[in-house]
Parts: sequence; C-alpha cells; structure tokens
Amino acid sequence: MTSLTRRTLLTAVASTLWCWPREDEEVHPGEASFQLAALPPDTGGPDEPLFQDRFIEHETEVGYVHCPSLCEVSPGSLACAWYAGTREGAKDVGVWLSDLSQTAKIATASPAETPSQVTSWSVPRVIMDRAIATEELDRYIRKVGNALLFTDAEQRLWLIYVSIAVGGWSGSSLNARCSLDQGVTWQQSHRLSLSPCFNISELVRAAPVRLTSGEIGLPIYHEFVGQFPEMLWLRPQGDRLSATKTRMAGGHSFIQPVIVPMGPQHAIAYLRNLTSARRISYQETQDAGLTWTSPQSLSLPNPNSSMAAVRLSNGSVLMAFNDSTENREDMTLAVSADGIRDWQRISVLDRVAKEFFAYPYLTQSSDGVIHLVYSWKMKKVRHVAFNEAWVAQQLSNPPLASNGGLL
Repeated sequence: MTSLTRRTLLTAVASTLWCWPREDEEVHPGEASFQLAALPPDTGGPDEPLFQDRFIEHETEVGYVHCPSLCEVSPGSLACAWYAGTREGAKDVGVWLSDLSQTAKIATASPAETPSQVTSWSVPRVIMDRAIATEELDRYIRKVGNALLFTDAEQRLWLIYVSIAVGGWSGSSLNARCSLDQGVTWQQSHRLSLSPCFNISELVRAAPVRLTSGEIGLPIYHEFVGQFPEMLWLRPQGDRLSATKTRMAGGHSFIQPVIVPMGPQHAIAYLRNLTSARRISYQETQDAGLTWTSPQSLSLPNPNSSMAAVRLSNGSVLMAFNDSTENREDMTLAVSADGIRDWQRISVLDRVAKEFFAYPYLTQSSDGVIHLVYSWKMKKVRHVAFNEAWVAQQLSNPPLASNGGLL
C-alpha cells in the first residue's frame, strides 16, 4: 500500500468517525413533538370527489426533467421546484421554479369555468444553476441537482439544493437559500455545515416535517462511505439555517427516507431499497425521530426507486410509488389503514411500457386538497390534485386508471 493510498484511507476513516453523530450532541428538545397537519376545513357536509391534473412544462423542451418538489407558500398558492437539463448530472442542469397562484387554485375551479379561465402554472424560471451557486457560495461548483422547497413557521420559503464540486453524487453538498417574498427574490445561498471533515455526500429528496419546537426535521441520505438514511434538524435563524444531523440506519442498503408523522411522537419512515429484496422498507420512531427501529420490508414492491407518502385525516397513509420490482413504467396510488399492512391499490395514474414515471412528491394543502407531482416520462412535471373524498371513492369501487377505465 502506497503512502498516498494509506493517507486516503486514513482520511476516509477519520471523516467517517467525525461525521458519526455524538451521543451528547443536541438534536432537538426532548419535549418536542411532531406537528401534525391540521384537519381539512369543515364544509358543513360531505365533500364531492375531486380529481384534476395538469402539466408543468418548459417553454422550450429540455432533455431531462427530474426530482420535483412542492409546497404551499401561502393558503391556496403553490410552488414547485425541480431540476432540468440535457441529462442528469450535466453542467447545464438548473433548478427551475413555477408557481400556481390562489386565483388558479385547482381545487376551486368551478364546473362553469373553462380551462382558459383557470390560470395554469407560471412559466418555469431558473432559480439556481452552477454559475449562480459558484458566485453565491464563493467556491467552484461543477453541477447542481436535487432541490426541495418548504416554508417555516414565519412563512419564509426555503430552497435546499445539492451542489457538486468534484465527482458524482457521493461528492455532493447541501446548501440553503431563503426567499422572503414567496420565491420572487432570493437571499444569498449558504452551505450547510454537516461535518467538520469534507462536509460532502449528503443529498435531499423528500418532504420535511415540522416540530412543535419550531425546528424542521428534513430526511436526507448519505452516499459516500455507505448508503443510509439520516435526519437533518434545521433551525431557521433569519435568512440562514443551522443544522444537526443524526443517523436513522447504517449500512449500504437504504436511501431517500420519506417521513410520515402518525402521532406526536410516532412516525413511519419509508425507504428506497437498494438490495435484491425489491421491496419498500420502513422504520418507525416513538420519540419524534431521535431513534428509529431497524428497517423492515413492506409488501409493496420497489424497483430501486423513490416513493412519496402522506397521512390522511382518518389516520391512514396514502402512498405514490412504482408498482414493480423491475421498472418505473407506472405511477400507482395505494392506501393502508396503519401505514404498514394491508395496502390497497386505488389508482394507476400512468402506465406506459418502456417509459419512466419517477420521483413522486406528495403534500396536502391547508384546504385539504392532496397534491402530487412527479417526473412524467422525464420530459415534464405532472401535477395531480385530488381530495380525500376521491380517495374514499376509489377505496369503495374497483380501482380506476386516470382515464376512468378499469385497471
């Protein structure tokens, strides 16, 4: 072994030890709990089933559209961010943003309104690319990738995005950027300090959860020494975020955790499974994310792909996923009463042989409407909006495809 190889190995080992969370490291206050989503507003009677969809499209077609995320920036107003370029990992990849204003809220479109009367998503615009990141972070950035939007308790809009200076995804860093006007303008980016050594190989994918303490729990994952899920505990401080990192599991088998709070202290984490088991895996916490059980398998298949999930008002869990062990040729919805057992498929939103439907992202807005976005054929973002009455309808009837036909 050469001296250079020994130094590289020792550096990697030291970095791993430094990156491992210390037992005395403050995470979040022990009395903190998950902040559960508010119940949908009472309309005074049963809701009518709602199901509508639309596309978010670039003015000029790009080669690769991937990894959308979605959040409600104010009641009735949505913002969606994703990355796009000639291909994944290309230098021309940028993070794009589009918004849907309150006047265009998909849930309130009346039958009398024509499509032209309901404003569509805004024309997508670039809010981050390698040139902007290089300038704002004051360091060379080779490319950018996965991005995620969320708001904090003060209604500041945050963008978390991946940047890479050298190498591939294992050389990634996480950065934060804040907007005080719902994404019209942005403050300068700052790199999140997650490790005293290298501070690399952390990626973001799934929706954050809020704590009653005001902190934000953001599921992330590591891809350098191993491949495993982590929790990032964020504390907004003006236009910056401080962060503490803890592990959910170790090893080389599970990434892209999706956290669904089931109670003040109880949550389920769904994991992308990299093993030959080809099943969605899950963990549970009973202390608001401080500790997690060992990963177990669900009955649902997983072709080494991302999924999304959200808790409904009756306590059941709705999941969007690829219903296959081999490919991403469909986007399917399923429901489980407890989030673990007895999953019932309720709809196939897309299914086309040899196509790709990937990286779903789910959120429920303050009016109770469930919003799903995902990469559609890797060419555009599909946005589907439906309510819990529609979910109940699907549960009580044979599953329907998006065109109304039987599956």
